[in-house]
Amino acid sequence: MKLTNENLIKCLEETPPEELVRICRECQKIATYDKIKDERLKSDPMPVTVFPVPYIVTKDIIKNVTAKLELFIDVLIKLEQYILCDRGGPLYNRLMNSLTPGGRHLVEECTFESDYSLKRRHRRIDGYLNFFTGDFSIIEVNQAAPLAIDFYDVSQRMASHFLNSLGFFYQPVLLAHHILNWFVDEYTYRYAGKFPHNIALVIEHGYLPKFIDLPQMALICEELAREKYGEKLSIKVCFPYEISLSGEKIMFDNQEIDMIWRNSVYMTKYREEGLNIKDYETICHNPDKYLIINATRVWLTRTKEVFSLLSNEECRKEIGLSEEEDRIIKEIVPYSVNLKYETHMTDTVIKEKDLWITKPADAGFGKGVEFGAAHSEKSWMDIIKERTDLDGFIFQKRVTYPTIGVTDIDDDGHLINHRVEYDFCPHHINGAFTGTALTRTNVLEEKGKVKKMNLVGGGIILPVIGAEACPPLQKYYV
Repeated sequence: MKLTNENLIKCLEETPPEELVRICRECQKIATYDKIKDERLKSDPMPVTVFPVPYIVTKDIIKNVTAKLELFIDVLIKLEQYILCDRGGPLYNRLMNSLTPGGRHLVEECTFESDYSLKRRHRRIDGYLNFFTGDFSIIEVNQAAPLAIDFYDVSQRMASHFLNSLGFFYQPVLLAHHILNWFVDEYTYRYAGKFPHNIALVIEHGYLPKFIDLPQMALICEELAREKYGEKLSIKVCFPYEISLSGEKIMFDNQEIDMIWRNSVYMTKYREEGLNIKDYETICHNPDKYLIINATRVWLTRTKEVFSLLSNEECRKEIGLSEEEDRIIKEIVPYSVNLKYETHMTDTVIKEKDLWITKPADAGFGKGVEFGAAHSEKSWMDIIKERTDLDGFIFQKRVTYPTIGVTDIDDDGHLINHRVEYDFCPHHINGAFTGTALTRTNVLEEKGKVKKMNLVGGGIILPVIGAEACPPLQKYYV
């Protein structure tokens, strides 16, 4: 039977409820993290929720948006290379001023990053894709320490088991082998013919789900290294203060480390507590000497101030975009301004408050996001004044969340229909898009209520599957 949303719904309606309960319980076992034994990494068994019934999208829709995002990545790299040359000084200063002191410190800390590594960073492009029209809008370049990578793979394995149990063949599209290839390619580019046997996965306290998401991905990469390369790989999960230098060697727990997979962020807490992170910062400061992937210079174009620069026609000309790049940027980047620089837009943002949002340039997880529609005219004016006087805030044309209908299964095996708003966040690793995209949803319970799209705020992962031309039938999803 061909895999379409229509056929999947029909199959669910014809399957006995007790059979659906059994399949769902088996899927839930896939999400049980029982291999992580490190007492430092205790957390909930599964800190996020996944819809059991996947959603089918035509492959052409996904391919088209990926092609546009490839151009966007090219522009992002072109921007970073330009602002690091002498002529790019003013734009460099504007981006640096948009960062928090911690963000500026991290950029200044990184004295070198090869073009090879710049192009192969792990980036997750967070945005909104209309599954029917193919329209896409970017809201964030998540490259500081992209998370929900194993959570994504778990959702795909759950979807594969769910579909295969119902008679649909589906091979999950996973991130793990892309992560592993990234490690190996970065290492062999610098050390030809050698394999990175010991990798330090450096994480930071503050966001508990990463204590499961990243270590579990590390375990899977170790298994894949044996299967694919016939090599023993050990990925050691550690904190910045546990890394040391012995002469020219990176050390952890008395073992030499070949490379660092950086997932630490500001490390402010460690400095305040007087923990010794001097050696780790020395390593971050010298990625030409020590191999560290996702070097801390990522903050330079992680800031959302990038969107206000790319929304400015003169800036696009200055960095030398082609006609096609210019067209795609205008199509997929929501119009954004920094009112400290684009003062001529202030009246427009005031008068059209329901069409605008404002957000900190150097923040994540929806922190500091304010919707004009949620404010009175007076409180919106107060926010505009405050965020115009200070560096580090942008105003952006509000993107309307796309919505679809999805099917859930209750504890008794009965089908439940929900209407959800959703995002679509493709992964770019090792120089290419991976065919994967994290999709988070909010169930629409209160009409008109504005919610932020993230897992911390209660978002639910929806496994999205690309299939050959099989557009969803509206009668099932209205």
